Formats: sequence, C-alpha cells, structure tokens
Amino acid sequence: MRCLPVPRPTASVSRRYLAADDLSALANRGSVIGGAQAGSITQERWLLWLALVFLGVFTLMPVVYLAVQMGLALIGPARAAVWATLVSADAWRASRHTLEVGLGGTVLALSYGLVFALFVSLTPARPRQWLVFAFVVQALLPPQVVALAWTQLWLPLKNALIAQGWANWQALSNPLQSREGIILLLGIHYAPLVFLTVRAGLLNLSPEVIEAARVCGASPRAILVRVILPLVLPSLAAGGALAFVSCIGNFGIPAFLGIPADYLVLPTLIYRELSGFGPEALPSALALSALVAVLAAAGMLLQKVFMKSGRFDVIAARLKMPPFHLGRAQAPIAVGLTLWVSVLLLAPLLALLTRSVSPGLGIPLTWHNLSFEYYAYVLLQNDATLRAFINSLSLSMGSAVILAVVSLFLAYQMEYRRSQLLRSLMPWIEVPYVIPGVVLAIGMILLYIKPLPLLGWSFYNTLWIIFFAYLARFLTIQLRPVISGFMQMPREMLEAAEVFGGSFFSRMWHIVVPLILPSVTAGALLVMLLSLNELTVSALLWSTGTETLGVLVFGLEQGGESAAASAVGVMSIVLTLLCMLLASRLGRRLPEGVLPWRA
Repeated sequence: MRCLPVPRPTASVSRRYLAADDLSALANRGSVIGGAQAGSITQERWLLWLALVFLGVFTLMPVVYLAVQMGLALIGPARAAVWATLVSADAWRASRHTLEVGLGGTVLALSYGLVFALFVSLTPARPRQWLVFAFVVQALLPPQVVALAWTQLWLPLKNALIAQGWANWQALSNPLQSREGIILLLGIHYAPLVFLTVRAGLLNLSPEVIEAARVCGASPRAILVRVILPLVLPSLAAGGALAFVSCIGNFGIPAFLGIPADYLVLPTLIYRELSGFGPEALPSALALSALVAVLAAAGMLLQKVFMKSGRFDVIAARLKMPPFHLGRAQAPIAVGLTLWVSVLLLAPLLALLTRSVSPGLGIPLTWHNLSFEYYAYVLLQNDATLRAFINSLSLSMGSAVILAVVSLFLAYQMEYRRSQLLRSLMPWIEVPYVIPGVVLAIGMILLYIKPLPLLGWSFYNTLWIIFFAYLARFLTIQLRPVISGFMQMPREMLEAAEVFGGSFFSRMWHIVVPLILPSVTAGALLVMLLSLNELTVSALLWSTGTETLGVLVFGLEQGGESAAASAVGVMSIVLTLLCMLLASRLGRRLPEGVLPWRA
C-alpha cells in the first residue's frame, strides 16, 4: 500500500488565508483610526466652541453692547442729557469739522493714492521697492508721531525764511495747526490705504483686456479712462471708504494739530468730555460716539451702494508686466516721484530727530553741541517712560501671541473645514477694526466700568481693558494673512494625515504650523506694529500706571515737553522699523500681499 503525499496548500489557498488575516488587521487598524478620528472631531468641536466664545466675548459683545446702550440712552432716563449733547453747539461744530477733515482727507488720499498706484503698477517704475516702501510706511508710522514730526519741521523752515529776509513770517503761527493742516496730514497718512486697494485691483487686471483694446486701436489714454479705471472702480471705492472711516476716527493728528488751534473734531471732543468729567460724562460721550458711528456707517454704506451699481469683475490671469511706458518722460517722472516721496517721509523724521538732540529751542544744531539729555530724561528720570514701554510691549506681544493662536484655528475651520458659521461671522470680526477707535473705546468703557456679575472683577482703569480692546481691534489684521496662507496650502496633506489617524493636534503641529508659520508670524508682527504705538483707543482707556507709548507722546507734547516727546517718538519709530525688518526677513516665504510694503 503506497502512502500518498499530503497535498500542500495551493497558492490560492495561502493567498485566501493571508487576505483574511490582512482584512482582520485592517479592520483592527480601521477601528483604531476611527477612534482617533472620533477623538479628533471631539477636540475640534471643543476648540470650535472656545473660538466662538472668544469671538463673542472680545469681538461681538462690545459692539452689540454699545449698540444696545445707544438705543437705551435715547429712550431711557439719560435721554435728556443725550439729546442736549446731540443738539449742542459743540457737537454740531465738531461734527462739521469731522466731515470737513474726513471728506478733505479722503479726496486727497484718493487722488494721491490713485496716481501713485497707476504709476507704480502700470509703468516700469524704478526704484520700485523703495517707492512702495517709502509710500506705504507712512501709514504704518504712529499718526501722533507723524503729526509731532511735521510740527517740528515748521520751526527750522520758519527760521530759514526769516534768515532770507522774510521778516513778516516772524509772528506767523504754524500753518499745520489748522483745518488745512489736518486735511493735508490725514491725506498723506491714509493715501497708502487707497494705494494698496487700487494696486491689488490693477495687478488683477486681465492682460487680454488691455491687449484687445490696443488691437482695436485705442490710445493709452483711452485704455486708461475707458478700460482700466472702470475695472478698478470697486477697489477705488473700497479704498476711499476705508480712508474716510480712518480720517474721521483718527485721534492723533487732530489732537496734535487741532487742539492748539481750538479746532475740535468728534474724537477730540469725546476725549475732552471724558478727561474733564470722568465717568459722569459717559452719556455725552456715548451720544458723540453715536455721531461718529453714524458717519462711519454712512461712508461704508455709500461704498456698498456704489459697488452694487454695476459689475466690474474680470476673470483672467494676473497682470505680470507693466503694460505702459511713458517714453522719455518715464525716467524724469520716476526721479521726481522718488524725491517727492523721500522728502515727505524723511524730512519730518529728520526734524523730529534734530529736535530730540538739540541743546535748546532756537539754538542752531552742530556736531559739537549734540545733546542726548532728553533721551536720558525720558529713559532714566521719567518713571512713566519705562512704564509706558513695558505696558506697550506687553500689550502688543500678548495680543500678537493670543491672536496668532486664535487665528490659526479660525483659519483652519474657515478654509479647511469650510465652516459656514465662522465665515458668516467674518464681517463681525472686521467691525471693531473698521469702526473708529473712539467708538470701540466707549463700548469697552460701558462694558467693563462695572464689576463683572457674580465674579466681582473690575477691569476698568486697568491694563486689561486696553488689552481686551486690542484683541477685538486687531483680530482681523492677524486673521487675514493666516487665511491667505491656508488658501495656498495643499489640502491633500491634511486629508492624508486625517485618513491615517493623525490627531488634530498632531496634524496642526507637524503639518499646519510649519507651513503657515511665516504667515502667522507676519500677521503677529503687523499686530505688534499697529498696537505698539496705538493712541486712538488707549487715549480713552488709560489711567495712571497704564500709560502706553502713544499716550506718553501725547501727554509730553500737551505738557509742553516737546523735545522729550520727540525723543520718545524717535524711539517709537525705531521699534516700528525693527518690526518691519523682522517681517521683511520672512518675505520670501510669505504669500503675496501679506506684507503691504513689498513691491
């Protein structure tokens, strides 16, 4: 009897058993991944609720509470005082002044910003990088320091005119301390806002549209008037509305130039009411802030109506090369514009620096009598200076760090998760930055003047109320660059990590943070730039011990210590330029348009 060999398992049987094992392993792994995904979704839901609480407390609550208090003031027990303020001669005069400088500054900013944007964007302007930097940096410098620098420029100019025989200029007061001076500085200061919005529209023009107009025989002037300007009209309207709101809400320039000339606008009138009467003047300040809010809302509404009157959308490739050349006039115009922009930027700053190191008022400055006593005074002898530097640095760095973390998650939810709820809240996120700073400050005072219910904490007259105002005001500044970074990040990387079970925090730390870090850092530096020397909000919220750099410069100038104020202003500008330098170091890794001074 022969023994038959035991049959070995065939390849198909082996593969069948292996496939079963693999399926079991994959099933087990899938359950692990599913559990990880469920945990990740739970984490995201908790963080989403925290983000909504943050937006509600720091962004929505001050604005909503202010609107409610305005309504109650008109029908409540304080309505008599509110109506008396609204119909008072001071309120009407300040409202007229606000409209004058708002409209005048806006017209000047529109004209100046539009011409500069057309030249830089549509012609081969050289040196483009310096032109854009010197133009845009004027909007990033503290407005109160800009006003102080321009006032310091008047004295040497006056002395030079007198030395040339213009003796009748001896008794002439500073012409900048007037309505026209305020309009001039507001227009120069906010022209970069118009330039940035119009330049963005010009760079998004279709090369094919311009080429088609050329083929049809249109002259360069006809192309500019009948093709280019109608297409960038929405951008021009947006820049004009932003310039108007900024002009009527600015406090630093009207305070430095208007208060000495008794030319009060609504922000400076609100400051005078609160500084003179304290919390008892809140009904009057609330009524005046309502007037500012109405003017700002009218400007934004006019922009929306204007933009909805027609469609100007062009879907095409981005404009890469300047389409026009001015021929022989190109080089002279570029040289003249470079000199003009450089003088407008450097002349007042040099006057500010000269005043800070001069031995005394009216004494000619030479290399042998340079004096740094004012720097020694503000740094070593004035306790408020060190306190203001510490407060401003703490507020700016703290708000930058917190807003960086919050914006990272908000942008993740908006761009990756496509959260319709957060996207619908985006206009509300922008409201605290769009409305005038004095209006936001009044909302913060009303919200925190009483201790919090149940907790008993009072943030009024503390550094915390300024910090909360900065969080509300500058969130959109931090969020915009981060959203731009998310829009350029490949979604497939996050999707693959999610499919393979990566937790939310693991995905954020290993994928999102390395890719978005330049945008987050740039946004944080922009927040630091704007908050480091902020005055419009903090002028109404500060108290003894909570001074900021902007308040310090304003207080020294109002107290007659112009040279000391100039020294603090120079140090503020140095800090501003250092922040810009740090941001520029990241320029090559940033999405286009994040840093406004990059050509």
